[in-house]
Amino acid sequence: MKYLPLLLLPVVFAACQSSGTTAGQSDNTAVNPASDTATTVTYSGTLPCADCEGIVTELTLQRLPENHFILKETYQGKNQTFPSEGTYTIVHGTPADPGATVIHLNPDKDRNLQRYYQQVNDNELLLLDADQKTIQSGHNYTLKKVL
Repeated sequence: MKYLPLLLLPVVFAACQSSGTTAGQSDNTAVNPASDTATTVTYSGTLPCADCEGIVTELTLQRLPENHFILKETYQGKNQTFPSEGTYTIVHGTPADPGATVIHLNPDKDRNLQRYYQQVNDNELLLLDADQKTIQSGHNYTLKKVL
């Protein structure tokens, strides 16, 4: 009986450990690929533009120190570049796919400054609309990982 508190100690420690993230919640871990140990990853591509030839987009995600991103958008034919940076979070689940992994740019900023990219696979991101839904269009909204 006098050793009972010592036997309960491992149970208390195990109960205090954090479990994984559930669907619909965010975490601040790195971008999904478990095999990818890089602290910085860059994606690029040309996204559709309503009044120009396309938007050359480069998105760099830095895991350390605090999930920082750098986004550079260059409007072709207009010679205008719009750089932005901030923080991102990883969100699990979208309205259409509860198992999806989504990178949420600027989660603490105005909704107009936020962006959502769904991770299609280890090498590709898909731009989503403001409601985290796939953009219904015949145009290409993907960014590819730069090797």
